[in-house]
Amino acid sequence: METPQCEQRITKVSLAEILKCFGQPISEEQAWAICFQCCCKMEQMAQGLSPSLHAVFIKGSGSIFLHADGTASFRVYRKSGKSIDSCGIQQSEDKLLEHLGVVIYEALDWGIDNNSERELSDPLEKLLCLMLNLDEKAMKPAATLQDVIKACEEHLSRPSEASSHYEMTCRSLFTEYMELQKLVTVIQTSKEVHLGSPLSCYSICLHTLTYIIRELQNGVKLRKSTERPLRSAPLRECIRSPYELLLDDIQHKRYTLQKVSD
Repeated sequence: METPQCEQRITKVSLAEILKCFGQPISEEQAWAICFQCCCKMEQMAQGLSPSLHAVFIKGSGSIFLHADGTASFRVYRKSGKSIDSCGIQQSEDKLLEHLGVVIYEALDWGIDNNSERELSDPLEKLLCLMLNLDEKAMKPAATLQDVIKACEEHLSRPSEASSHYEMTCRSLFTEYMELQKLVTVIQTSKEVHLGSPLSCYSICLHTLTYIIRELQNGVKLRKSTERPLRSAPLRECIRSPYELLLDDIQHKRYTLQKVSD
């Protein structure tokens, strides 16, 4: 099967799309990574990288984007359109950090029942309090980008590896999103599946698919309906991700998807 055209074009995806796709909140490690990558990006923009840091707009998970290479970016407003002042853009560093903290907190709490509250680890809770300026000492100055970056580095046992570690975490999250989109495309176009009710059946397939992927991540192996003949697998097959293996099984019809009747 040829690679979907949409996959060839996509180089970045918003945090909102990731949350909607997986149907569950981000993990704590992903929160640390997104925070670190966003702050590093803002620091680069503050040092003169175009567009200016003053043009950054952070309001909701749709304002933050993860790229295929593991970097992050933001929704920005340019002077050619509406003026930055009239759009109410947050221009100060502390306000940007505050809004970023709100977005990360909401992503950690995404999809959780309103009557429930997610318990965060002490280090992550302290990081969010730092960004949201919730420190009990009222006279303490607001946090800076360097303060948050340093906190993210010290979260790791080897602070010097923070840049590569968090970049890899964000890159993996982007890859997981793309793999899930690829699997959803296969299910939608497969002749084995009949979508009787577009909304309900699509929702069932997506939730089932998300569950399967999480199980594969935890090391669960699928039981094959028919055993493959024994053969030595090439190196490329040995290192394929669980998503690629599952996709390969679906494409070669090693599993039969249940039909959904009207």
